[in-house]
Amino acid sequence: MSYDLSQLGWKAFQDVAAAIAAEVLKRPVQTFLESKDGGRDAAFLGRWDGPDGTVEKSTIQCKFLGKPGANLTLTNLKAELPKAKKLAADGLADDYVVLTNAGVSGEVDAQICAAFEAVGVKTCRVFGGTWIVQQLTDNPKLRMLVPRVYGIGDLSHIITGHGYKQAKAILDSMGSDLSCFVPTDAYRSAVQALREHGFVILLGDPASGKSTIAAILALGAIDDGCLGALKINAPDQLNLWHPGERQFLWVDDAFGPNHFDASRMSRWNAELGALKAAVEGGARVVFTSRNYIWEAARPHLKTSAFPLLKESQIVVNVHALSEQERAQMLYNHVRRIQPQAIRRLLKPHLSAIAANKAFLPETARRLGDPLFTKNLVISRERLIRLVEHPVEFLTEVLEQLDDASRAAIALIFLNSQTGVPSPISASPALETVTRLMGVQVAELARAMQHLNDSLTLLVSEDDGDRWIFRHPTVTDAFATIVGTSPELVELYVHGAKLDRLLREAACRPKAADDKRIRIPPPLYPVLLDRLKSCALDEGLMSFLGARCERAFLVEVLKVRPDILEWAAKADLASLGLSGKLLVAAMASWGLIAEDVRIGMVADVKKHSITWLDARPLKDKILHQIFKDDDFVEYTEAFRKEWLSDIPNVFEEFGRYSSENEVGLYEEFKENLQIAQAYFEMENDSDFDQLYAQIDAHIEALEADQPEPDGSAWNPSSMDKSTSLSDGDGAIFDDVDA
Repeated sequence: MSYDLSQLGWKAFQDVAAAIAAEVLKRPVQTFLESKDGGRDAAFLGRWDGPDGTVEKSTIQCKFLGKPGANLTLTNLKAELPKAKKLAADGLADDYVVLTNAGVSGEVDAQICAAFEAVGVKTCRVFGGTWIVQQLTDNPKLRMLVPRVYGIGDLSHIITGHGYKQAKAILDSMGSDLSCFVPTDAYRSAVQALREHGFVILLGDPASGKSTIAAILALGAIDDGCLGALKINAPDQLNLWHPGERQFLWVDDAFGPNHFDASRMSRWNAELGALKAAVEGGARVVFTSRNYIWEAARPHLKTSAFPLLKESQIVVNVHALSEQERAQMLYNHVRRIQPQAIRRLLKPHLSAIAANKAFLPETARRLGDPLFTKNLVISRERLIRLVEHPVEFLTEVLEQLDDASRAAIALIFLNSQTGVPSPISASPALETVTRLMGVQVAELARAMQHLNDSLTLLVSEDDGDRWIFRHPTVTDAFATIVGTSPELVELYVHGAKLDRLLREAACRPKAADDKRIRIPPPLYPVLLDRLKSCALDEGLMSFLGARCERAFLVEVLKVRPDILEWAAKADLASLGLSGKLLVAAMASWGLIAEDVRIGMVADVKKHSITWLDARPLKDKILHQIFKDDDFVEYTEAFRKEWLSDIPNVFEEFGRYSSENEVGLYEEFKENLQIAQAYFEMENDSDFDQLYAQIDAHIEALEADQPEPDGSAWNPSSMDKSTSLSDGDGAIFDDVDA
């Protein structure tokens, strides 16, 4: 087994050294010792149990030489001797360990040890590149702690059979991610959780790095003896997995890709016992989910059947990255393939970019890719926009592509769920793209390859190779372009994420002034097909109720009779705005059965009058459910019940009770004021006396409440996002070398 450790770079070699200190030498790193050159020859302290049971302290010195095949000499370490003398005098060098990627001869080893022991170090030892490679070869846990080594060695030496094929596919799918990966606290916690529990759930926002961590965990699990890895995204795909074998299972977007999918929960709950048994049998399982989706799913999960769902959660919070971690990501990407001239232009701004709170790992990747920076004006203002408005920047990049490249992006856009099979073959999507974009298939195919690992990525699956987007934000940026083009809106309807489409679009026969993306009637069938399996959530209800013409809604109800069933059972008093919009649209256009509409009117009237809820009086959306006579009857009934004898209304409140009586009486007053204004009774003195009674009652109730606890938590103000500033960080000193 051979690793060219010079390919790692100095900071990644420090990660290797720290992992070896803890895992092999049993000196867990405690403190990094700063060095004048920004850390490229950094040292750090480790504690260990000495032979007599006392706790002793070691200094671990990292010496990285960037030239392949280089050999270490005493001259390379002479600058460290005065520091070692002081460390020894302070009791911080019971032994002094030198870890280097370079070769070390026996003669040089003796010279170095003699020199350091002469300045007061008790014991000095030198471990060269050959010894480090042997530790990496023998120890899969070590490789997982520093996963970049998977990209610089021959995997066939450590992973064999089907596992090698899958590991190679994972590496290929990661593209440049592995070579630029920075082990963060979230990653190290995930490694530990997977080793200790066999299960981890990675929670985080989009673009926070969950998928990269999951892919590396899969690679490490195969390296550690799992027979294979399987990636799924729904419980109905579990039949592809063999729980009896020691496998790795990655469940991506376990509870829904963009919104919580309630329909998945019963199946997951049914499978939790099997997952628990599989983990206990040696399988490794990783779930990924967005934070807000997990919060929606958690109350529905039977965690008692699989307690690890509560005990093994790792939050991948991109905003919790340290400034040093962000800087290292940026350094790795910019240094990778950018021409030296671009690196020199970027260098003055890199430290401030890493400090900006809006920084994402994807920011680093784009600044490190010549495709993204070739037309970029590198200035303070432009870089601020790039960091803080990444989708806007990506949209500009896509607009600057040639026709063939935009066609390649369009083809993946239309196949964003499955990817485009490679080699590219005839399909309805391909015909649509070539027709609308005016390019030949051969031009499109060449462009797809040219964009590989920048905007597109070729991944290997069991059923063949597929082209996908390098990052999911490409979908959003391209949707912005085609959605604003009347001639390309067909691509938008086919390929835009459904939640975005429901948020942005409108189904109308004519354009309007609200700047919504108009879906013209000839494209209604395409959208109807996509809505057949869409959950009836707030997004869909708002879209259908507020931004769709009657003709489209009629067609929707033909393919979605469940919407009519929902409306017949809906409790209008508890519906949110989106639900009321949909019910009102259906009722006003005569799409709800008359008996159902009459029942809705009766429910609104009963709830309003029983509970002194005056809001329906001024609710123009609910008015659409009423016919004129219905509404007159309702308003007169409300007036008779609550406004015909104002002096005695306060006594009527005695029949109501609540744990929050102050809030109850405040609501009474608010609803009375609404009714007073609706019926134009503003100058009635009886109302003034009634409000005085309510206010006095509220004051009495508040006087009886205990004083608030002064120790209660008081949230501090949020820090504003750090803006770009001048100055170079030490980590970027050699980025343009």
